[in-house]
Amino acid sequence: MNKPYHTLGFLLLVAILYTLLSIIVPGSTFRVDDFLFRFPKPFEQLAGDNIKIASSKTDSIQPDVNSKVKTITEESIPNLDSLYVEPVKASSDSAIAPQKNIVTAGTLHLEMPQGINALGSFISAIYRNSDEATTVRVLHYGDSQIEGDRITSQLRAALQEKYGGKGLGLIPIWNTEYLPYGFRVSLSEHVNVNSTVKAKPTQKPDCVLGSIAEVAPSNLYREIVSIKVNSKQSFNTLSIVSGNSDSSYALKIIVDGTDTLETQVVPYSKVKLVNVNLPSRFERISIQLRNPSTVKLYGLLAESGSGVSVNNIALRGTSGNFFNHFDSGVASEIYRILNVRLVIMQFGINVVPSNLSSYAYYQKLMEQQIKAVKRFAPQADILVVGVSDMANRFDGELKSNPSVEKVLQAQRKAALGNGALFWDGYSAMGGEGSIIEWVNSKPPLATKDYTHFTNYGAKRFGQKMANALLMALGNNNLSNDNQTTAFTDSVSYE
Repeated sequence: MNKPYHTLGFLLLVAILYTLLSIIVPGSTFRVDDFLFRFPKPFEQLAGDNIKIASSKTDSIQPDVNSKVKTITEESIPNLDSLYVEPVKASSDSAIAPQKNIVTAGTLHLEMPQGINALGSFISAIYRNSDEATTVRVLHYGDSQIEGDRITSQLRAALQEKYGGKGLGLIPIWNTEYLPYGFRVSLSEHVNVNSTVKAKPTQKPDCVLGSIAEVAPSNLYREIVSIKVNSKQSFNTLSIVSGNSDSSYALKIIVDGTDTLETQVVPYSKVKLVNVNLPSRFERISIQLRNPSTVKLYGLLAESGSGVSVNNIALRGTSGNFFNHFDSGVASEIYRILNVRLVIMQFGINVVPSNLSSYAYYQKLMEQQIKAVKRFAPQADILVVGVSDMANRFDGELKSNPSVEKVLQAQRKAALGNGALFWDGYSAMGGEGSIIEWVNSKPPLATKDYTHFTNYGAKRFGQKMANALLMALGNNNLSNDNQTTAFTDSVSYE
């Protein structure tokens, strides 16, 4: 049996050998063939106040110089979204008193492809909508950076204030944990929901609005979805996007115990849109089905029946490579009946950690997604949002991941080369090293994984994006000048 001092002696010997290796190996790394071995400097880890931080150009954010910077321990993470477990809900901004207002130094223009009015369809729809009682819809797809409706909520607020409309839009029933404040959704055991990320290969083609729900057969009415709403949420229309079935099925909507709608759905097309007018005040909506065979449910939308509806479709862990896998017939029909005029693609944080020398493959992948949307929804304009800044430790220095700019350029080329708009999220944050200052800001604008925004940061990023979009919408000539405009706006956290 080993004695305690034997174990202690062994541990001391290992510590001495580790320290000697970290001192001997230049730059704390050495390479054998294609393998890179790294020995972090132990004394450098202890001297937290002496960590070098790369310079940044972020606008009007003062870092907390007295705070110590936590580092990411892994330099190559296949899926950063999978590590992001902090619950992020839109309600947090209203529940936390801000320490100060942040003033942005400029609004970055949307970048336009040469010779194309890439926002023309959306502009035409919203200005025509002012004379008609119709709804113009925006679909904002993204990874966990937009989870909890955080960035999307700022776009929605800005567009609805200017062009009308109200309501959350799409209710993400595949991720009820991250519903915005004021909503509670319960699904019955008879409903099987799978998001684009988790769906089986046979289900993925139907996940056009982020998920597919399949309702098991029943010869009697039974509740499949219950929605509880408090007075903070305002909408007067519930839209149900359902799919085909092998037989007719009956749909019933009960609002606060009162039957509001009962309709028979005949399986004559791939997609059916049912709109339900709601009373001015209510607390609970019950959706019930009587369906002899399985029914597909594509989505539920809380809206107002007119104006602009901006819909959050947050899919944790994805790089956005699913549009070309949609069933083109189903996607075309859903986009048509919903009058989708703008699709926003915001991805990239799950691509950067691969740290490749070239991201040409990702450029091609994004090109495939843009072309797919253009095929099944030619009426929709497309906006690609460039990846936000991400930081990691490289040779003892905390700085922006060099792959960020490579991924950004791949996104920019894919967008502008295929008739889509582009907005540089990285530069809008402040460019190189800005994520570090966002982490150290008071209040913090990013979390200490040096990747994801806090609620304050998401709100700020969303307001910057909203300003850029509103500026483009206000300029009917839409020039190809991609330079930053000297425009100042005050961003307050209320």
